[in-house]
Amino acid sequence: MSPLQALGNNPSCVTCFTVIFSCKVYLYLGCYSPREPLGVPGALCPAGGCGPALRVGGDRHVGVCFPGSSPVTGPKAVRGQERGSLAVQCRYTPGWESHGKWWCRGADWGNCKILVQTTASEPEVKRDRVSIRDDRENRTFTVTTEELRLDDAGIYWCGIARVGTDHAEQVSVTVDPGSSPVTGPKAVRGQERGSLAVQCRYTPGWESHGKWWCRGADWDSCKILVQTTASEPEVKRDRVSIRDDRENRTFTVTTEELRLDDAGVYWCGIERVGHDHGTQVRVTVDPAPVTSGDDSLNMTSHGPNGRSLLRSIHFLLLVFLKMPLFLGMLSAVLWVHRPQGSSRWETKSAL
Repeated sequence: MSPLQALGNNPSCVTCFTVIFSCKVYLYLGCYSPREPLGVPGALCPAGGCGPALRVGGDRHVGVCFPGSSPVTGPKAVRGQERGSLAVQCRYTPGWESHGKWWCRGADWGNCKILVQTTASEPEVKRDRVSIRDDRENRTFTVTTEELRLDDAGIYWCGIARVGTDHAEQVSVTVDPGSSPVTGPKAVRGQERGSLAVQCRYTPGWESHGKWWCRGADWDSCKILVQTTASEPEVKRDRVSIRDDRENRTFTVTTEELRLDDAGVYWCGIERVGHDHGTQVRVTVDPAPVTSGDDSLNMTSHGPNGRSLLRSIHFLLLVFLKMPLFLGMLSAVLWVHRPQGSSRWETKSAL
């Protein structure tokens, strides 16, 4: 007895599903409930899609799978660039215009997460960075992901919703690291109490965008210290200033009166709608040099510690040099103006 005859003669076969071969090359055979209408496209077949059900003995039906029989098709693999956008277009056959279309993430078909989905009344839907648009006239639906991130890479599915198991096509997404329109030095260094200028460059087309200087190792939470606007190409805040030279497509950030605690990680950035562009700059601040001799006294006199040292030196000079000199001069004056009583007595005795 053949497998088809066995399925057709089995009176208890209501929702059983017998796998005979792989769907890619061979056939899936299944038996349906007697209430399953003849001609429903593969009600028990996998997401890859099946051909129409076939009658095998009495009122039993067998779903037959054929390669490429899914009503939805799409690219096997696509790739986009970090911080860019990626559009994936999938097509479907006539008869599925009113069905919902969806975009799902996850290598496991049974557990993938639907990111966005249309309905019969909503042919265009957007959630966060992902949107989907169903063009029913041309029988295509397009999924667009904006502000691509490296962790967006993975396995996705273009799908069509239906009663039973949905139809879908697998799509592999690759995200390449993006090139930023702004560049700058990887590392710079300055000297304590001096000034430091950092020059960053940008590509054509970004002249009217705001430029900024941000501090913090974490890009998403760094603190913007100073920023230009379209109407203000030069701005200063406290010790930090920024100047946008739009003709030469450079902007320069200058920090005055450098301190040791100014050292750290900064970002040269360009403002735009969505995710800003930026490049990291590491700043090192070296301690101010100290020299010996008279010059050291002049250098140390600029700060509070220098003034304390000068006061200490002045006190020592007062105690060990000025005070003995003053006492000696005072003694000499007193000696010269001492009383002359003994001389007057001697004069009286001679008379």
